[in-house]
Amino acid sequence: IVLGLVALALSTQSSFALDKISYGTAVKLSPVYYLPVLAGQQQGIFKKHDLDVEWVPSNSGPDFHRALAAGAVQIGSSNSATDIPAIGRGAPSIIVANLQTADNFGIWVSTKGHINTIQDLKGAKIGVSRLAGAEDSYGKLVATKAGIEGMQYTATGGVEASMALLITGGIDGVVLTPHQMIDLKLQGKVKEIVSVEKYKPQPWVSYTVVAAKDFVAKQPDVAKRVIRSILEANAYITSPAGKAWAMATMKEQSHFSDEALPAVYDETTLSADGKINRAGVKNVVDFMVQYGLIKASDVPNVDALFTDQFVK
Repeated sequence: IVLGLVALALSTQSSFALDKISYGTAVKLSPVYYLPVLAGQQQGIFKKHDLDVEWVPSNSGPDFHRALAAGAVQIGSSNSATDIPAIGRGAPSIIVANLQTADNFGIWVSTKGHINTIQDLKGAKIGVSRLAGAEDSYGKLVATKAGIEGMQYTATGGVEASMALLITGGIDGVVLTPHQMIDLKLQGKVKEIVSVEKYKPQPWVSYTVVAAKDFVAKQPDVAKRVIRSILEANAYITSPAGKAWAMATMKEQSHFSDEALPAVYDETTLSADGKINRAGVKNVVDFMVQYGLIKASDVPNVDALFTDQFVK
């Protein structure tokens, strides 16, 4: 009888065991990346879906895809501008959900400079983290669409270096996001001349949820529960009930000022359904080919880049 009770207890315990998952993000200190994971952990969303999720942030998008390929993480949050070249080069990963459609890049200038309108960007020296990256390409997109000639691009080596050069007058402008520039804006040191969103083709896919193909094939139920949890976390974050938690978490993680927090929160427009727009994926591919982020020969068939089996 005792042995039978022990066996029953062990069986019951195992039936309630949580599936352990390592969830990666391309970087750590960006609200679109850390908020869904932390909400899943702290609000009990992962546990509700029988998941024990460890957050494993990377230092960059390529590092994240290497972690996926090595099996260090099974699924995580990334960006289509990183995913598409990685998959084109043979990375064993696939986009499984849309995390956020917009990335809200803009061209920012110093309030002490001579640039006051978009036409003043003619001949301007624009700082970007690296040449042939997203910032560089977004600047060229605006220049092409707006008919601005002579914009020059300087690789600064990183976001902080770009911001420092802008403030000291070493460059005329930068291509960055509102949450990166918010405190300088509130201090009256910078202003946004133009939003890239105005010139990007629509629809668009920016931030993504990406998984290892092997994980999706072998554990589709677990993958589905992870994706469902992230989307539920997104809905919580963007709801009135989750707003206070999200702003407190952003202050703790990113140290935004109290004045900056509402603007950063409003910029965070996380998807609640995760649906992937095929035309949006194709627009990103076409943009990347046109502006030299990838070669046309390296682009797989659009339908090989994503699956909508979990978000139909």
